[in-house]
Amino acid sequence: MSEFTLESADRLRRSVGDMVRTIQQGEGLPGGLIETLGFLLREGPQSIAQLARLRRIRHQSMSSAVADLEARHLVVRSPDPADGRSVIVVLTDEGAAMVEKSRADRSTAILRAAESSLTADELAALSRTAEIFDKVRIALAAS
Repeated sequence: MSEFTLESADRLRRSVGDMVRTIQQGEGLPGGLIETLGFLLREGPQSIAQLARLRRIRHQSMSSAVADLEARHLVVRSPDPADGRSVIVVLTDEGAAMVEKSRADRSTAILRAAESSLTADELAALSRTAEIFDKVRIALAAS
């Protein structure tokens, strides 16, 4: 019988959520805005509708988020080359730099917290966690 039970899965789900929220509290931007910038860095220019679908929020909410990011010079709106009637949101160099800095800061915070609170055996187990999470994520996406 597996030692990983429904109760274990629930504890893991809560822990991952709590960790994400804890890390996001240290961000210079609200988590949703950083997430939007991250999508643009990974996926390239997107319409507001595409970004809203990726973030699972309403078009109006994404339009407000894009306006906020645009005011901070982190994105620009450009004509959509595929449809001149619409616009796409493009990450600026400053926006890309903010995403990279945010990722580095979050990774550094995780490393420091782990090194200061875990034993050598726990650190070794933690070093394998990302690979294990990736397998679970792939299985979830396939189901």
